Amino acid sequence: MQIRTIRWPDDQDALWDYFARAYGPDELTSIAAWYGTYPGFDPADAFVVEAEPDGAIVGHAVLIPRTIQIEQAELPAAEIALAGVDEAYHKQGLERTLLETVHARLDERQIAVALTLGLPSSYDHWQYEYAVGLYLTSFESDIATDLALKAGQWDSAHSYERRTADRLGARSEAISVRPFYASDLPAVQALYEAESARGSYLIARDETQWLWQMDYLIRTGRYEPDDFLVAEVDNRLVAYTRVSTGREVNWFRGADAAQFSVIEAAGDHPDGVEALLAEVGAMAARMDVDRIGLFVPYESAFMRHALVRGAALRAFTGAAYLRLHDLALALTYLAPALEMRCLNSRYTGRAYRLAVTTEHDEVAVDLGLGSPELIELEVPSSSLMRLITGWYGIDHLKTGYHERHHDVLSVLFPQRRPMIALADLL
Repeated sequence: MQIRTIRWPDDQDALWDYFARAYGPDELTSIAAWYGTYPGFDPADAFVVEAEPDGAIVGHAVLIPRTIQIEQAELPAAEIALAGVDEAYHKQGLERTLLETVHARLDERQIAVALTLGLPSSYDHWQYEYAVGLYLTSFESDIATDLALKAGQWDSAHSYERRTADRLGARSEAISVRPFYASDLPAVQALYEAESARGSYLIARDETQWLWQMDYLIRTGRYEPDDFLVAEVDNRLVAYTRVSTGREVNWFRGADAAQFSVIEAAGDHPDGVEALLAEVGAMAARMDVDRIGLFVPYESAFMRHALVRGAALRAFTGAAYLRLHDLALALTYLAPALEMRCLNSRYTGRAYRLAVTTEHDEVAVDLGLGSPELIELEVPSSSLMRLITGWYGIDHLKTGYHERHHDVLSVLFPQRRPMIALADLL
């Protein structure tokens, strides 16, 4: 047996044979639509286990470049995908050796954070833990179509509706809702980035990734022009939403899954969000769909408006596994977000040296100007990863820091509800 990087595209036929055995013919069709084409693809990031003497491929793993956004900070990351070995070769240590090879490549790539959607038992040795939400559980948040159709309508004579509209900031402003055009991408990208900075979405996308993702959805028959809607005020885009029509997107539901779903939303203009929700309801009604799945962040404006109209909220949606691969890199890239959190708190103007110790490393980062106060944080790397994403707040830790630093650590590591957008998984 040997583990080597792939020879692309020379290995393509052999890889397709392996994927068909490992995942089935239907899944092979999906894999073949994206493998080798995604932005940043590098054959040096893909590895195969090659059997001897015939040279058959009996195992595989690939790194997909990702960027994790934590407010103003962007951390270099990579997703480990399609990692496994043929069942006939299990219990020979090949899976572990393959992942050791992948992690060595993470070092070469100077990756701060590793991500996987794989089976947890395969990654226990490397301290992968739940650290970001993922839409892959038994049921989703949803809203009845007839309730969504009421969006945008406010009865000023009704005290509850009047107070609710005021609380949301709705002013019955004239909104234009239309399909997304290619020229809208810079504005849409800015809305997504703002939503990510608020803690809703964890995976950053540049223009190349946006374009590739939409092209991939078109090529796989998962995108129609009306599936991407924008809300416009005075020729300015203020919100958008993406939907999936005529198919289930929650992989664990089967016959009961929603066949019409909102898979992404961004923007917090109250009337713009109301108009989008109303149009989504109208689309569902035209398709004779009585329920709309909601795969959008809990604290997003879109979900707030949907809840006001009667949506049912699923409080937990599953999670993906993250690993803090390089502490020094992670803290270096995270520092701008940590500093901004201090500046926007009662600790503005103060300087700190955050000294973090895990079971693997000891790293310090200076925040602010002047003579710093030392803050020591001793924490397992898996828990620190959760602090970084916001999956944990500092109150999840019972030890590892001095009580006098509790409040400032709460500012540096606030609890959030970060999600991987469903569009990044399709």
